[in-house]
This record gives sequence, structure tokens and C-alpha cells, in this order.
Amino acid sequence: MGLPLLIILFLVLPLAAGAWVRFKTTDPNQIKLLLAFSGAFLLGVTVLHMLPELYERQFHHVGLWVLAGFMLQVVLEFFSQGIEHGHVHVHHHGHSAGRTLPMLTFTSLFIHSFTEGMPFADPRVGGDMAFVAGVLLHKLPMAIALATVLQRSGVGPGRSWATIAAFAMAAPMGILFGRFFGMDMGEEFLTAALAVAIGMLLHISTTIIFETTPDHRFNAKRFATVVLGAVLAILTGH
Repeated sequence: MGLPLLIILFLVLPLAAGAWVRFKTTDPNQIKLLLAFSGAFLLGVTVLHMLPELYERQFHHVGLWVLAGFMLQVVLEFFSQGIEHGHVHVHHHGHSAGRTLPMLTFTSLFIHSFTEGMPFADPRVGGDMAFVAGVLLHKLPMAIALATVLQRSGVGPGRSWATIAAFAMAAPMGILFGRFFGMDMGEEFLTAALAVAIGMLLHISTTIIFETTPDHRFNAKRFATVVLGAVLAILTGH
């Protein structure tokens, strides 16, 4: 997939999710099913597609970079309140300030998306349609959760759209950074960026799957959705 099309997709999807939340009523159960599917599919394509490719590059200390990405996501979620996997929290700051999205929360989401976007500057990564689809599917509930938080917070439409637009630009900015600066730093930079992104996605996808089964109770619909996501990830490898 060409770089301009990738940038457009990563830019437009969060904006479309924001418009959906603003003009349509979202069903929490449907969002949970979408989360379960996206988590299983993302986990599948990450393990089946990207991890093997990453280790085939014989980059030094691959495991350390993957672990670094995993731990980075742990830190980011401490501040983002888990919006990456569909959590919706509204923060109250008194009568005058109203209810707002904390700057640390937004910054964490921005860093997450920016870092996630960098590896797509590599044509090998951007050309893996299954991985592109997996990350885009992950972006959809993430953007819906962000738009829902903004809607519930009482933030005005202008500020709300500005926040969603800024978030939407994070991944394209990461892609452009990887393209114009990462390529100059050599292939090892983009490989390290891919390893970090994989670590982050492993954390998110597994968390999503566990969180969509509250109290570890069996739910036939969610179980079937997770299986469907995993099976589709397997089929895309053939």
C-alpha cells in the first residue's frame, strides 16, 4: 500500500469515528464485540506476520526492543486510563472548569499513535495488508472511546473536533517522521520502531481479549468473536 493512502486511512478513520459518536448512538455491547474481534485479529497478525518478519531481519536485541514497547505501553496506559482498549472515563475539575480530558491522557494517546505509525514508513510493513488492517481496526474503538469521553465531558464541539483531529494526525506524523528521518538513520531505526510497536500491540491486544470477558465469565458471542478474529488472522497468512 502506498504511503499517501496509508496516511489518508490513518487520518480519516479517527475523524469518521468522531463523527459517528457525535451523530449516532453507540451500543456498548457492539463496541465490546468490536474490541474483542479487533484484539484477537491484531494479536493474530502480530504473532503470525510481524514477529517472524522482525526476527528474520536478524536485528540485534530484538527481544529487548519488543519488551521495551510492552513496558512503554504499560506506562502510557497509566496516564491514558486505558482508552487504547476502549475504556471511557470522564474527569471532573470543578464547576468552573467542567469535565475535561486531562492533557496527560491525550499526550499518552498521541505518543502511542505516533510510535505505532513510525514502522509503516517501511514499505515491507506498509505492504502487509493484514497488519495494516489489524492496526486500523484497533484505531476504530480507540477513536470511538476518545470521542465518547469528549462528548460526555461537556467539551464544546470546536474543542472536541480539534482534539480528535490532533489525535488523528498522530499516526500520520509518525509515518512521516519514519519516512523523512528514520530512513536517514538507517534500516535499524525502523526495525527498532517496529519492535517497539509490536511490543505495544501485544500488550494492547491481550489486554483487550481479557477485558472483554469480565470476571472470566463465558460469553458465547464474545468467544465466537474472538475465535473469528483469530481464524481470519490465520487465513490472511495463507
